[in-house]
Amino acid sequence: MRRIAPFVGRQLSRFRMGQTYYAMILSTVNAVALVSLAFPVEFWMLILLFPVLFILTFLLGYWMDKSNVTAEDSIKSQEMLFRYVNLADRKAQAFQLAIASVNIEAFKAAVEKRPFDTDAALRAKYSAYLDEWGAPKSKKET
Repeated sequence: MRRIAPFVGRQLSRFRMGQTYYAMILSTVNAVALVSLAFPVEFWMLILLFPVLFILTFLLGYWMDKSNVTAEDSIKSQEMLFRYVNLADRKAQAFQLAIASVNIEAFKAAVEKRPFDTDAALRAKYSAYLDEWGAPKSKKET
């Protein structure tokens, strides 16, 4: 069993590296397809462009690996995932919901072709928000 574990580990490492190269090739093909949508690209251009884009993709991946971009991104996402919701988050969410509800009312009025007073609706929602959460404090008050 002890001899099998390093072998399996090497095979999984090779498999992972193969997946990385496969992902790089797919992103290069996607980039070529996107460029061909925007510009008229002929077959001979693809033959010249594919190796250049593949090398650029490889160099970008190498730079991201050396500058530790992926690890920092995963650390940031873990930090955001395990962060507790605080009062500022709840206040921001309530404000966004108030604005979104005014937008929905405005869209409904536009669909029904009836007049809608945006200013009055915003004032009403904002006053309800202030009643619930209070006015923001200035730095001098704290």
